[in-house]
Amino acid sequence: MDITLVYLLKRLLLPPASLLLMAAAGLCLRHYRIGMPLTALSLVLLALLSLPIVSKLLADAVEIYPVLSADALKAFQPQAIVVLGGGSHWGMEYQQPETVNAPTLLRLRYAAKLARATQLPILVAGGKVFSESASEAHSMAAILQNEFNVPVAWQETTSHNTAENALYSRVLLQAEGIDKILLVTQAYHTPRAVRAFTEAGFQVLAAPTAFIGHTVQTSVLSYVPSAKAFEHSCLVLHELLGLLWYRLS
Repeated sequence: MDITLVYLLKRLLLPPASLLLMAAAGLCLRHYRIGMPLTALSLVLLALLSLPIVSKLLADAVEIYPVLSADALKAFQPQAIVVLGGGSHWGMEYQQPETVNAPTLLRLRYAAKLARATQLPILVAGGKVFSESASEAHSMAAILQNEFNVPVAWQETTSHNTAENALYSRVLLQAEGIDKILLVTQAYHTPRAVRAFTEAGFQVLAAPTAFIGHTVQTSVLSYVPSAKAFEHSCLVLHELLGLLWYRLS
């Protein structure tokens, strides 16, 4: 399936587009019994997904892998670190067309910390999702080497999604006799990433970063809608949709 069509379908299925379509459908059907309830449901869902307490509950459902411990690292004895790309940013302030976005930068920061602590080689994974002038992996390697002073051993530059990250990384690392990896990505993305890399043939020790569930403290503010909570809810819903797709396919 064309990658643009895939991304279009995802956007239509997930908030806010899905809620806007539901509300529009309700308005179009306002003269029928189903119209007003449909519009009201879209507003209720929008309000719920915007509540920090709801975004926390959703995040807690997917952020099931704990922070990497020294004991787990010692027992597992990984051979390499794999860090996944999470998107690009138009970097005009850096005088270059493409650089990494904020989620990817968080992953790179943690990968750099792990690399210094373990002296393990790093593979960065991420291709050209649309028509970027550089692959995500190329931008990631530049950040690690030029800004974190951490060398990059391999670049996986042809993938379009997490499943392809796993398959193409397997080709690169299998040639080096590597099958035990530390996998660095956002905590909410870790379950889907671990599943993809395990199915590709790796033994995986999760190294999640940037947890979002624990950032919500129960208070009166956790029951007041916020844009950040809505963003977090949408991120988790994207992961749940991805896990459902993996199960069905």
